[in-house]
Amino acid sequence: MINIHAHKKDLKRAVEMIKAMLDVDAAIFDIDSTLLAATDEYSRQKGHRVHAPSIQEVLANGNVVVNKPGHMSSCNGCRFIGNCPAKIEILKRFSTGSTPIGVMTLTSFTRQGHEKIVSDTTVYVQALNLFSDWIADLIEGRDKAQAFAESQETLNTLMDLSQDAVLTIDTRGLVTRGNARALKLFAFCDLYTRSAFNILPQPLVEKTLEASPIKGAKIRVNTLEFFLSARPVNTQGSFSGAVITLASTRKINAAPPPLPQSPRNNTPGLDNILGSSSAIIQIKKMGVQLSKSNSTLLITGETGTGKGLLAKAIHYSGNRKDHPFIPVNCASIPDTLFESELFGYEEGAFTRAKKGGKPGKFELAHQGTLFLDEIGEMPLHLQAKLLNVLQDNCLQRIGGVDFLPVDLRVIAASNQDLEAMVHDKTFRSDLFYRLNVIPLVLPPLCLRKKDIPVLARAFVKTANIRANKSIKSISPKVLNLFSDHDWPGNIRELQNLIEYSVNMAKTQTICPHDLPERFLNHTRKVGPKALERKETHPNFRQRASMAQAQAIMENLDHFGHDVKGKTQTAKNLGISLRTLYRKLATMETDS
Repeated sequence: MINIHAHKKDLKRAVEMIKAMLDVDAAIFDIDSTLLAATDEYSRQKGHRVHAPSIQEVLANGNVVVNKPGHMSSCNGCRFIGNCPAKIEILKRFSTGSTPIGVMTLTSFTRQGHEKIVSDTTVYVQALNLFSDWIADLIEGRDKAQAFAESQETLNTLMDLSQDAVLTIDTRGLVTRGNARALKLFAFCDLYTRSAFNILPQPLVEKTLEASPIKGAKIRVNTLEFFLSARPVNTQGSFSGAVITLASTRKINAAPPPLPQSPRNNTPGLDNILGSSSAIIQIKKMGVQLSKSNSTLLITGETGTGKGLLAKAIHYSGNRKDHPFIPVNCASIPDTLFESELFGYEEGAFTRAKKGGKPGKFELAHQGTLFLDEIGEMPLHLQAKLLNVLQDNCLQRIGGVDFLPVDLRVIAASNQDLEAMVHDKTFRSDLFYRLNVIPLVLPPLCLRKKDIPVLARAFVKTANIRANKSIKSISPKVLNLFSDHDWPGNIRELQNLIEYSVNMAKTQTICPHDLPERFLNHTRKVGPKALERKETHPNFRQRASMAQAQAIMENLDHFGHDVKGKTQTAKNLGISLRTLYRKLATMETDS
């Protein structure tokens, strides 16, 4: 006499694997209509009692498809008649020899599940046949080695029936099995020698190994996007692994379509980076090469050297040029808004959160480039979250549970010494090394004076349009003064100076008297000989800082030392007000 009740643990494992692989619920009954094993949803919807005539009909006929549960003749007398929670059921008798020993059912409680099964009933019937035969063999007690081999083959066949990529992992996260679609998806690696941590987002793998189920988390593999679901498998009451499915999906809804861009002939490519100095020529050559890469870049240089322009030029010269370039100035975002600005939030995440939530800058830059300017100003507690996004290529909105895949390139920039900040523990070392994959250093303008004439003439053309003027040239005396200046504000200072001069010029040539008095006074104080010493002195950085401090104080003396004067000073020097306050604090400490 076969005792099917002795195999309840194996039967429970079987229905859980079916749920994980085919995304349908399952249950198994004996010939007396006693429920032996069921998925949690089946038990919740239909309880532990079953309508005996329905089971008897299957035992008599072999296979039954119930397309309208609650409205068929076999449903007469059932407590769910006319109101069955099931939308569709496929039932199969399984036997040992010629003796029926039980019934197995695949069930869906959703309209979407009904449509899925109806559209491909043959696949689900085939899966039901495979599992019911395997269960019969298991219960009948065939040779253990043969039963094990057949069970493995059954699992492989069942997994291949799934339209999704299916993986199984053990308690350590090592991949133990994958169907044909999974092998194709991860063809870039030897799947069976890989840990799930190498191919899937770490937070999801960690959650799976904690025996926590996952449903519909959005992830990215290569250039494709999927809904990932994971279901733990328990053997004799202990976690023994999990089944992971990856269902293909369209582009994530959270990522908006590419933002409209300016016409291509107005977008700044590397050809728009002006200058013929050796440093600029070398940077442009590197920019051309790096524009084709997706690696993270870190651009460093003093304030006003053109870090943002270089980042934008690299973006528009590369493969992502038809997608968004999203700049973020980390110094201009209040600490309290930093996380929501970068990572976005879900509806109801906090008081006054927008209805429907809001995508962050990472999502807006999907498929394009995110430019993080003044990265040294990022709050320390958010640097870890940024590091996770860079490593896993996915993020969670504030208040969200899904992991949203993001495909973007990150270019960061700083006018601070990030290595010194790492030493002072004000910047994370792991984030620094993740950002500093390819460093680019922009020299200050005082070290590339060969480029000043061409930059100045280009700025005259731009300023003419804004001022509705028609300045034709710059006098040699002005160019000589430019050559003698130390340019603490770098290119931005030159641009602002040209715009001032164009507005003040009374002829078609910019002359010395068109320049602001503060510039002329500062240039007289520095002088060409002092500048020559500055360029060759080993403490050039220190001297450059002194020159910048002098420029700040001169501007404050001119505009005033109150908040209004400091705001105008920051604007005139081309730096943020926050940066100005930081420099003033540094100057006070040094003194």
